[in-house]
Amino acid sequence: TPEQVRAAAGAFRVYVSAGPRDADGDYAVDHSVLTFLLDPDGLCRDCYGRSRTAEELARSVRAH
Repeated sequence: TPEQVRAAAGAFRVYVSAGPRDADGDYAVDHSVLTFLLDPDGLCRDCYGRSRTAEELARSVRAH
């Protein structure tokens, strides 16, 4: 539900903002650019931004 999405975004401190709708009703969404690594219990173990390389991300995933 929209409420659950807002709650998840808040829990992970993710920024989300829908832009204005165009004539067709379409809109862009501005948001944080992050990927989260969650363990089987749902705990956040790491967070990857755009500056992390594929090698760094793979190393982190293997380590966890």
